[in-house]
Amino acid sequence: MSIPGLLGASEPAFRTRDARWMGLDSIVQEVAAALGGIDELSLVALKSTIQMARQVVQEPVERTPEALYEAVSERLRRRGVIMPAPRVENVLAAYASVIVSLEVLEINEIG
Repeated sequence: MSIPGLLGASEPAFRTRDARWMGLDSIVQEVAAALGGIDELSLVALKSTIQMARQVVQEPVERTPEALYEAVSERLRRRGVIMPAPRVENVLAAYASVIVSLEVLEINEIG
């Protein structure tokens, strides 16, 4: 089953050190597990947050971490996803932790 995300957002694949490819949906499930139930967030909200953050960080604008969390939160709100900046921070910290723990070496943008 595919996790719905943001319309038009990329669906990258992640290559780990052991040469295994993982889709974004698998990464989202790992993030949910890393959050350990602390945040009762849906997989759709998690995926949307990660997709939006990936879009925002690609912009040629330098932001503090706090400004990044606010920008992601505001843009998600415009798309009907309510994700306060502190929760964005928690999700992105878990996402970064998952990327490091899986030893992701390459990200292939598919869509």
